[in-house]
Amino acid sequence: MVKTAGGLPAPVVKGFVMVRLENITHGYGPARSRTQVLDRVSFLMPAGQMWALTGASGSGKSTLLNLVGLLDRPSEGHIELAGQCVTGLNAYETARIRNQLIGFVFQSFHLLPRLSAWENVALPLVHRGMGKNARRDAAMAQLEKVGLAERLYHKPDELSGGQRQRVAIARALVSSPRLILADEPTGNLDSESGAMVMQLLRRINRETGVSILMVTHDERLARTCDRTVVMQDGRIVQTGAG
Repeated sequence: MVKTAGGLPAPVVKGFVMVRLENITHGYGPARSRTQVLDRVSFLMPAGQMWALTGASGSGKSTLLNLVGLLDRPSEGHIELAGQCVTGLNAYETARIRNQLIGFVFQSFHLLPRLSAWENVALPLVHRGMGKNARRDAAMAQLEKVGLAERLYHKPDELSGGQRQRVAIARALVSSPRLILADEPTGNLDSESGAMVMQLLRRINRETGVSILMVTHDERLARTCDRTVVMQDGRIVQTGAG
């Protein structure tokens, strides 16, 4: 991974490989009774694209997303993000790369109820050692970009589901990630709010070049992505243009 003088990942050229998975196998439990979740999964995702992981519940989609997000380690195989092998990193290095490279968007938003919208968005910047005023300015800029300039001081219970997810997207973007991982980002939303969130993610992808890897059960949403990866029983069974 090429880095700037400040130690952060340098911008990735579109077409460069953002995610490389080689023979990823993963399971839980002791060896004799291990539950196999992923079986020799491999793919290359170019930078600047938006991909959908689809398949039935239990097919391994979310497990794979967690491995790419460095929230878990594969039992076997090799993962590279933006050209750097990340499967052998220690806990400190893993946390640093995750904070610098990846933004997360979850189905359940994961907003802290006692914090305002801007305070939730600013949380990833605390680990960067950024001062409060700079964190607030950066958070407010991202909230304005997702259409929530008038909701800066609202707490999560004062926002609609769609607005909460837009706060979560602003939080994912505030640290200028190269990769956004979204796990069922429209799963808790009505169809209109879900469509708005999907349009927002697509616009962010096109305008900023950030790569987006998304888990979804909605085939209609998957078709709007550059590529769809279909999983079944822990394996990739089909890939194709969205």
